[in-house]
Amino acid sequence: MDTNLTRIRIKDIAELAGVSPGTVDRVLHDRGEVSVATREKILGIINDMDYHPDILASTLANKKEFRIAALIPQEKYNNPFWKYPLKGIEEGLLETSHFGLSVDKYLFDYFDRRSFIGKSVEMFKNKPKGVILAPVFTEDAAIVIEKCSTEGIPVVLINANICDGSCLAFVGQDSLQSGMVAARLMHYGLERSSDILIVNFIRENGNQEHILKREEGFRKYYSAFPEYHESRLRQLNIIENDISDYPGILKEAVLASPRTGGIFVTNSRVFRVAEFLESSGSFNFRLIGYDLLEENKKYLKSGIIDFLISQKPREQGYKSLLSLYHHLILKKSVEKNQYLPIDIITRENLGHYTFT
Repeated sequence: MDTNLTRIRIKDIAELAGVSPGTVDRVLHDRGEVSVATREKILGIINDMDYHPDILASTLANKKEFRIAALIPQEKYNNPFWKYPLKGIEEGLLETSHFGLSVDKYLFDYFDRRSFIGKSVEMFKNKPKGVILAPVFTEDAAIVIEKCSTEGIPVVLINANICDGSCLAFVGQDSLQSGMVAARLMHYGLERSSDILIVNFIRENGNQEHILKREEGFRKYYSAFPEYHESRLRQLNIIENDISDYPGILKEAVLASPRTGGIFVTNSRVFRVAEFLESSGSFNFRLIGYDLLEENKKYLKSGIIDFLISQKPREQGYKSLLSLYHHLILKKSVEKNQYLPIDIITRENLGHYTFT
């Protein structure tokens, strides 16, 4: 048979293997009992013939629908980061919707644990085939993951990885490494006598693992330099639930050490520090933070922010949707830890980054 001219069918594979088309179908979809010898024989023929199933035709014929749930925070004026993963999910859906894939969005309040719980209960009632999860509330997210595992629902985590191995995949940044990259950027050109302020915008009862990992990576880099002992890398935690007085908190922290020369903000709220520096007329700080939010780009262009490290939230959403597509429809294996590149953005190369 000339496989370059003739479309390979399940029937052709069955004839070559000396089995029924139903047996080949069971091997292709990994269901039902097939002996090891028969399975290996069929898989060998499939490999030799470079067979690729017509996924679209199969999906249409079976009228299958794959409803994916996106359990992530809603965008808010004080936390615009989360609109970008949603955009990425929507982009992935445009490429896969004709295969029967759809997405139901369960958007919870980033600051309200009860909102997360309520949306997760609603999600399970609708019996999703797969879940994209932002584990903002660690303990409650772990319960969701465990329930999904029990019910055979694949989960893809974005932004923070809290899974013990039961999830299908994690899509996001290697937080420890990104913290080390931030430290290297800070170290270049900064006076050796300068102190550094590490600012964590955190929430009560929320998942801070990725933020703490960035700080850990930052400190790990500086541990190679004895002159930067612990007292010179000062930490400031600002509770996000109520940050109406963050300018006063920052002013007190900066004034606590007149030697402060660098400020590292461990998440996308670096624009809040930039606002404070601009309003106080303080421009002699090296300021580093995360993400190409419009607010951050403004201060990068003006020179108040020196470097931004992109977490690629849009790509997180896109790749999470594609991971479930590959797993549920194509029946392909999915990479467990999908670490995204750690991009360094300056005002000189900002124009080349059109997507967040």
